[in-house]
Amino acid sequence: MKKFSFKKAAKIGFFGSATAIVVGYAAILGWTASGSDRWELELDRNGVKVYSYKESGNYNKIYKGVFRGKYTQNQVVAALMLENSSLENCKKWIPVCTDLKVIEPYSHDAQGDSVLWTLELLPPVFKNRAYSIKTQTSQDPKTGVVAIDVMAAAQKTPPTDCCVRITQIHNRWQISPAQNGEVEIELIQDFDMGGFFPDFLINLSNAEETYKLLHDQFPTLVDKDLYRNARFPYIAEGGVPQEQPAPFETVAPPPTPAGDASEPTATPPAAQTAGAAEPAKQ
Repeated sequence: MKKFSFKKAAKIGFFGSATAIVVGYAAILGWTASGSDRWELELDRNGVKVYSYKESGNYNKIYKGVFRGKYTQNQVVAALMLENSSLENCKKWIPVCTDLKVIEPYSHDAQGDSVLWTLELLPPVFKNRAYSIKTQTSQDPKTGVVAIDVMAAAQKTPPTDCCVRITQIHNRWQISPAQNGEVEIELIQDFDMGGFFPDFLINLSNAEETYKLLHDQFPTLVDKDLYRNARFPYIAEGGVPQEQPAPFETVAPPPTPAGDASEPTATPPAAQTAGAAEPAKQ
């Protein structure tokens, strides 16, 4: 019987590993090149529909969640904007949020703000992520649709060694007038985790995570008198111009805790973002 040597075993192991690497790389290239370039329904449950969009040439899918609820456009905008300076609020929306710094505080004039989130990824083998983002609210005067864009603004703050700075994110919340006192809420998520991270996990799990956010978390997160009573001078509820509320009815942005805000920096050139348009929180 021929003796099986360690050298032969090592040779077999080497070629086996090399073959696995080549096959894996080919699979990644094949997946990246694939894509229908259209929205496809992945989940339809309890009034929430979640779609994915796979663009040929991009590895990650873009996800879109849609549902209806008895909210006002002002209420949804308030829930997404008014307490962005609060770390506690960040943790409610994103449980792995561990730090928050205000770059440019919210104001009615700017119709948005800029903040820096730090997210702790698990397991610790993955480096924490830092999201320097600018949030901007607008309303289409013809359709009455309100959009809240959450975009990467990496140039607003210098990078640090603690985290991977995310440079690609464009999430979009869209709040459209509907019937029976409801609005239709749409969340598009287009982002990249950057650095060392198994992106296939996002493609596998984000449909379910989007459903949980919209069905399980959202109703609780927006259920506050502060949000229900909010009125914004740049939003015509339902697309119909309304009489401006009295000064005491207009909700002012909450004060920024001492030591949280940094000096506003000059606005850099518009950051490049990928995809059709995309959290927003989460």
